[in-house]
Amino acid sequence: MLGVACALLYGQGVDVAILQSGEGGFYAEAVQRFHATLEQQGYRLQTLTFVLKGDRSDQELLRRIVEKRPKIILAVGTNAAKTLRAYYERVPPQQQAPVVFLQVLDPVGEGLIQSVERSGTRFAGVALTVRPQRQLTALLDVAPHAKRVGVIFNPKDAVSVRLMEQAREDAARVGVALHEAPVEQAARIGDALKALEGKVDALWLIPDPVCAAPEPSQRVLEFAEKHRLPVLAFAGAFVQRGALVATGVDMAEQGALAAEQVMRILDGEPPESLPLLTPRRTLTFYNLKTARRLSLTIPDMLLNLAAKVYE
Repeated sequence: MLGVACALLYGQGVDVAILQSGEGGFYAEAVQRFHATLEQQGYRLQTLTFVLKGDRSDQELLRRIVEKRPKIILAVGTNAAKTLRAYYERVPPQQQAPVVFLQVLDPVGEGLIQSVERSGTRFAGVALTVRPQRQLTALLDVAPHAKRVGVIFNPKDAVSVRLMEQAREDAARVGVALHEAPVEQAARIGDALKALEGKVDALWLIPDPVCAAPEPSQRVLEFAEKHRLPVLAFAGAFVQRGALVATGVDMAEQGALAAEQVMRILDGEPPESLPLLTPRRTLTFYNLKTARRLSLTIPDMLLNLAAKVYE
């Protein structure tokens, strides 16, 4: 949809062009919180919303956005941010509006910003990541015996490589030994699982398509059920399908954090100087049926704090 969908709110006359990577509830949830946060802080904006189609029409869409000369572009999702970055390579600097991104897993690895401490580019925003330490701690809270954790990842995926670098550091901090099973294609997921058989107390699903796409993730969950292994995941959907626990990002909060970055730019700070914001709130999900099958008891305190508990 080359949709122009939005509220026209009059006041300060600030224009924000919103570019979404696609349709979807989690995109809309973040954008709604973005609008609400700005309104609560007294910013009355005129906004235009566009959605990438993933075809040749996207280039025309980007041209139209730049021609409108918005004060800021909000890029929702990795595809929107990366598409804008590539387009900016052909746009004179004076026509490059500041870009605030959200829902991007690894902004440094994707080349959007130069460092976590300081953007150094026309892009500033919010990372989608949850530190591995938070995730591993969530697993140990409900499966304290899980000291050997198997993780499958694509060693040629830059985002996964950076995540694994963090994971090794964080695992050492919480007393977990990671058993890595690198595999470059989802079709080889069986080989990776076989390499982990008998060597791990739990499996960790990370956001890498080689293991987290629908078919390979189902094979991971089936392997875990067969071998009575708890699975730590990064989203509630996997817990619904049988993972024991997941710790993930509050998608709505991504919109609120993006609004903070937008306000700083509108108040005069250049995007090049802004630090990367990371999630302040995480959501945890549990599967009680899986816990019972594994003879594990999840404390009531954790269940009461969970975003959702699957029976």
